Amino acid sequence: MSILLAVSYVAHVVAGGLWTGSVAYAVVSVLPTARSGTLSADGFGRSVDWLLQTTRITGVVLPLTGGYQILELYPLSRLLETPRGHLVLAMVALWGLMNGLVELGVYRMRVADDSGMGFARHTVERFTLDSDADARELAGVARPYVLAATALGVLLLVDAALLAGGLAAL
Repeated sequence: MSILLAVSYVAHVVAGGLWTGSVAYAVVSVLPTARSGTLSADGFGRSVDWLLQTTRITGVVLPLTGGYQILELYPLSRLLETPRGHLVLAMVALWGLMNGLVELGVYRMRVADDSGMGFARHTVERFTLDSDADARELAGVARPYVLAATALGVLLLVDAALLAGGLAAL
């Protein structure tokens, strides 16, 4: 294995763990405390922005490192005709769906907060909330999207475990 491939594996696993962990943390901790009213609008806004920035940064690292691994390890026939190749394609699909759900959930919060922000502007601006924003309501808006993203994250981790050697026959 080349050094570059090894580095891509490390970066890919670290980025994937950080991202899936961030989404899970949002579901387990951030959304429930915001919905209960114990998390201020400012604290909720910072937490959502952190999730959004993590999604965006890993949204660059994961396709770059994963794409490199695909180019190095999966000729088209192996990608399309083997169980391991199918797991790789499933990982790409799960990643895209999960990433899209997080972005959409945050965008829907912006729409619900009446920020007047279009989707194009949403993709380049950080997430902030005024102190008078209703964190309870906004957490409720984001909840279904982040829950779905978390479910996909679990599937993504199972997929990664299978690729890492969970099924030797693959």
